[in-house]
Amino acid sequence: MRIADVCADFLVGQVKAGAQLLQIFDSWAGELSPHDFALYSLPSLRHISQRVRASLASSGAPAIPMTLFAKGAHQPETLAALAAAPGGYDVLGLDCASASSNIAFQGNLDPNVLYGGRAAIEREVARMCAEFRASDGGDASAAPRAWIANLGHGITPGVDPEDMRFFLECVHKYSAKGAAP
Repeated sequence: MRIADVCADFLVGQVKAGAQLLQIFDSWAGELSPHDFALYSLPSLRHISQRVRASLASSGAPAIPMTLFAKGAHQPETLAALAAAPGGYDVLGLDCASASSNIAFQGNLDPNVLYGGRAAIEREVARMCAEFRASDGGDASAAPRAWIANLGHGITPGVDPEDMRFFLECVHKYSAKGAAP
């Protein structure tokens, strides 16, 4: 837990320096089997969130939202449970998986879609928005619950900036209350 302690202390320092949101990355989560992830990574992720929250509370620093992004994690429901646990995370970042929970989500669109042309971009953004709505009680026409539209794991250098702009336009179009694909 030494590295987890160092990470937590660094994150607390970031808040004391003015950070208003923290994001914890587990860049190798997808390389572990679900069993090994639960055994080796999950305890550290839990320890980091609990230590950050406890340290902030004891020092009088403000409590701030924390996002967990476990790249390639094959068990989004496990991560959702971790996020929803007391002292856990407020937002769960996803690559291209989907999950349902009472917490907020970030991400989820496969960045390779940006190479597929505007019809593919619009279709996949509409699908992503509908999935987020459906996971909020099953009513795809209901207002979306808290989520942050994002690419699953960043943008690659070859993407046309106009296609990225179109992605954002589609997010605004399909995330609007009452918008339907």
